[in-house]
Amino acid sequence: MSLFEAMFFGDVLESEFGSEIIKYYGYVMMVLLLVIIVVLYMGMMIMNHSYSYRNFKNRQMLEYAWTAMPTFLLALLWCPSILNLYRMDDLKDPVWSFKAVGKQWYWTYEVNLKDGDTMVIDSYMDRDSGVELGSGYRLLDVDWRLVAPANAQISCYVTSSDVIHSFALPGALMKADAIPGRINVLPMKISQSCILYGQCSEICGINHSFMPIVIEFVPVDVFMDFYGY
Repeated sequence: MSLFEAMFFGDVLESEFGSEIIKYYGYVMMVLLLVIIVVLYMGMMIMNHSYSYRNFKNRQMLEYAWTAMPTFLLALLWCPSILNLYRMDDLKDPVWSFKAVGKQWYWTYEVNLKDGDTMVIDSYMDRDSGVELGSGYRLLDVDWRLVAPANAQISCYVTSSDVIHSFALPGALMKADAIPGRINVLPMKISQSCILYGQCSEICGINHSFMPIVIEFVPVDVFMDFYGY
């Protein structure tokens, strides 16, 4: 389990939508395993049977079976996939939102404050991170982390000011493309306080690998004090 200020980079903090993706992945693997078992069984039966494959000619029921079974399996995969697509676009009722703008080669965050002003945060990679013990992950930490509330529904508006970037948080199983002239919305809800690391996952130029993403999720009361709400 990743706790507040924990440095376990390999842990996956499933968001509300991410948990559904994990379940769907297991569901697809079970269907795939079933298909492999059936195909191997039929292949072994045909190879070890004393009859020739000529007996399978003009078998209408067999034709119906291997046409209907893949259709049925695809329907089993289609139903939960459509539900996940719906959940992906379901913004629900966010209690807070921020805007992430990809630039070559850093991220700019825009946060609305209580008095109506907008706080603009330019988040550059901390080139000294990882040099000393306890200074963060090398090439993954930033000079200014975005602070967000934990266990709260959030909407992240992602766009770009120059080329195509990608706002990715692998630890939360989230990703949204940052496209110039277009705003994509990424709903998120992280269940506990933690620090999530990410990177631009789109090849956006020569310094593509030097624009990390760091979001620090804190309790709601700490978040309110930080931004002065």
